[in-house]
Amino acid sequence: MGRHEPSRTAGPSFILLSTHHGRLGHFQIHGQTPRKVAPGTGFFAIVPSRHRYYLPEESPGWTFAWIGIYHPYLLARVTKQVAATGALVELQPDGALTASTLRLVRGAIKKNFRDRFEVEAALFDFLFAYERCAHQARDSSEEGQRLLEDVRSRIITSLPNAVGVEKLAAEYGMTRSHFSHYFRSRTGLTPAHFATEVRIHEAARMLIDSRMPLKQVALASGFANASHFSKIFRLFQHLSPASYRRAIG
Repeated sequence: MGRHEPSRTAGPSFILLSTHHGRLGHFQIHGQTPRKVAPGTGFFAIVPSRHRYYLPEESPGWTFAWIGIYHPYLLARVTKQVAATGALVELQPDGALTASTLRLVRGAIKKNFRDRFEVEAALFDFLFAYERCAHQARDSSEEGQRLLEDVRSRIITSLPNAVGVEKLAAEYGMTRSHFSHYFRSRTGLTPAHFATEVRIHEAARMLIDSRMPLKQVALASGFANASHFSKIFRLFQHLSPASYRRAIG
């Protein structure tokens, strides 16, 4: 699909496509894993290029809107930005990128741009909104990665004691509720889930690297008893600790 241009007479371009109404599509660049394009998410596709967007079997439908832009300078800038930060972008309902996109769509449909200078200004507003959005997303991602590394280190160095969310929150000078929201907004995970995941990974390492009894592994990774440890381990690894040790060790 991505090899073909939206217009037979147009030259190289890029498309911003956004998903609406709770449906789900997939976007894939050749040689890469398909990415889910959920509501509130869009993607930039460079045309022509080896990409495709399609409806997966499990999705009941896909409602989307798109806009194609043929401006050579904008194409070069967007291509560079996509290469740096990826094709997918969040489209917040009240965000600047959404507003600038709608301005272009309305202007094209209603033909209410006064002249080519107003069109040019709207196109550059769109470009700047996209680049700002992409840089903010990158900065948030980098902050989230640092946060995960810091919390992971804190959890591991505290073993065999389990660090609760309240204690983590206090170390960041926040309430539990504020810290949970802060952590999830930057990592996509709850701090409690991540803390348990870290301890399970440490337990898995102990199962492979040592011959410690399961009860000792449970205590060393911050669990109160072997029974609870086995239950949680199975949830994360889809195997019992003993089966995991036999399969991996």
